[in-house]
Amino acid sequence: MNTLLALLKKETMEFNRTYKLLILFAVFLILAILSPLAAKFMPDIMAQFLPKEIAESFPTPSALDSWAQFFKNFSQIGLFVIALLFAGMIIHERNEGTLIILLTKGLHRSSVVLAKSLFAMLIWTIMYWISFSVTYFYTWYYWRDEHVPFLAVAVSHLWLFGLLLIAVILFGNVLFKSIYANLLWTALFVGIWFVVSIFPKTDDFNLLRLATNGNQILQGLYSVHDYKWIYMMAIGFILFIQFITIQIFNKKSIN
Repeated sequence: MNTLLALLKKETMEFNRTYKLLILFAVFLILAILSPLAAKFMPDIMAQFLPKEIAESFPTPSALDSWAQFFKNFSQIGLFVIALLFAGMIIHERNEGTLIILLTKGLHRSSVVLAKSLFAMLIWTIMYWISFSVTYFYTWYYWRDEHVPFLAVAVSHLWLFGLLLIAVILFGNVLFKSIYANLLWTALFVGIWFVVSIFPKTDDFNLLRLATNGNQILQGLYSVHDYKWIYMMAIGFILFIQFITIQIFNKKSIN
């Protein structure tokens, strides 16, 4: 436990020193604030540049529009930023040779993987739910009388997909020595599920639905029951990828 806490402290100091925590917080905060603001004021802004007949046809903004912006921002920009910041967590230390120093002092390789995975997932979790809270406040402020059903389910789905993506990114850190290769690997993983989504019969098993079905859940088109297999697959994938990452890292040359 002391080793794990020491490694988590090391990762925190490293992310502070390189301003990654500040960058992540700033980007997520901007996305969180922009979600309700864009939903509230974008129709008025667009009306300044469009004919009056078209402007008057715009529907009145609602709380659902705010959360639609939230899911769009975080499923695209938010997860992309996460991939950029964590794509080199292990690769950087392998290339710099700092991992060799730690391992020669008796640190287990599995401890390195577990600590970095836990750190990345904690950072994603903290930043994501802070962003959710900010969006929730502004959405409540502008649309106090509107109730958004199934909101907890929808936002939890995107959070779970983020955990899965982090597991995939950490696996790429062990497989490759290049950050660009890891980003391509991550993009390939997501792309495979985009291809799978083309076939309707795969909906019950498509992990990408965790990141793309937020609006449909809020509209009541899907229930928790529709995702039972996806939940099991996502959790199973996270545990399996974590296990494989440790096994490969234990046998892989650090140089």
